[in-house]
Amino acid sequence: MKLAVIAVTRNGTRLGEKIVKELGGDLYILEKNVPQDCQCFHPIKGDFIEFVHGIFYKYDGLVFLAAAGIAVRAIAKVIEKKTVDPAVVAVDERGRFAVSLLSGHLGGANELAVRVAGVLGAVPVVTTASDSAGFEGIDVMAKKMGFYIERFFELKRVSACLVNGEKVVFAAEPGFPEKALNEMKEKLRDTTAVFCSRDFSDDSAAGACDMIFCDAAAAVFIADGKIRSPAIPHIILRPRNIVLGIGTKRGTAFEELLAAVKAAVKELDFDENRIGCIATIDIKRDEECINMLARHLDVPVKYYSSRELAKVEEKFPISYFVKKTTGVGSVARPAAYLASMRGTELKYCKMKGSTLAVYKCNFWCSN
Repeated sequence: MKLAVIAVTRNGTRLGEKIVKELGGDLYILEKNVPQDCQCFHPIKGDFIEFVHGIFYKYDGLVFLAAAGIAVRAIAKVIEKKTVDPAVVAVDERGRFAVSLLSGHLGGANELAVRVAGVLGAVPVVTTASDSAGFEGIDVMAKKMGFYIERFFELKRVSACLVNGEKVVFAAEPGFPEKALNEMKEKLRDTTAVFCSRDFSDDSAAGACDMIFCDAAAAVFIADGKIRSPAIPHIILRPRNIVLGIGTKRGTAFEELLAAVKAAVKELDFDENRIGCIATIDIKRDEECINMLARHLDVPVKYYSSRELAKVEEKFPISYFVKKTTGVGSVARPAAYLASMRGTELKYCKMKGSTLAVYKCNFWCSN
């Protein structure tokens, strides 16, 4: 987590130094409070709120060594939505409490508050409903297990049902790993969650759906394929199991690569959030278009050596020009094949000297 620690008092500065020393990050201090012996810091110049607005989305987490009210006023006008906002924690000037203020679940503020409290010997204050009720939020669980949430607009209603003690059915698609299902059951052990494994993909499952959901207040589907939606609030946890294998010539424009990806996503009719990683050859670590695409999609890049790719290159058409340049006859397809755990090719295309291979991981092998 890229962290910004913001101190507005002299004692807050001392606390900020401790946090940065243990957790890393950048320390920002009001110019008038900079101690003579403080070496690593960034001075806060000009209007404080404008300063906060300027760095807000440059960090994954912000820790304010200030009153919660100061932090709230500073971030109020730049808050967007829980899927993009960074984690925000406020610590009082004496270092007694670390309060999770914003993006407690998805942004990780609850966890950050606990870590900061551990450094300072403070009390972490977490007020999200699921944590107060003693279980992990669905969004946190999904993030840890590599899922994205489809029908995110219903998450609040589904979570409220769970918090309020109403029956929530967790319906897993056949083939979902038993170990992962047991992990979810354990995390929701003391709740009203009910688990089942069944095919809910079409009208042939109508009877089963009606029976299982008849007295349920909400549902959570864990599915890779289509589902038959029940007439109750529900969300779908989807695996991020699409891999993009990429081979590029030097200097390929990011816009060109992004356009090819978007065209493939549209043609194959899947949500862009299904993309779990990018795969390519290790000599492309500094290729800006690939790095920009990874940041745009918020996914990691898996790099393979020419020796690793050569082990499977015979499965694909070979370009002798590529082999002369990289040491292996093909890059995009072998890289995607390996990263998808020998998955299924959905699409392959060429674009002015670059190549894109879209692969799907074998059933429930998400990244």
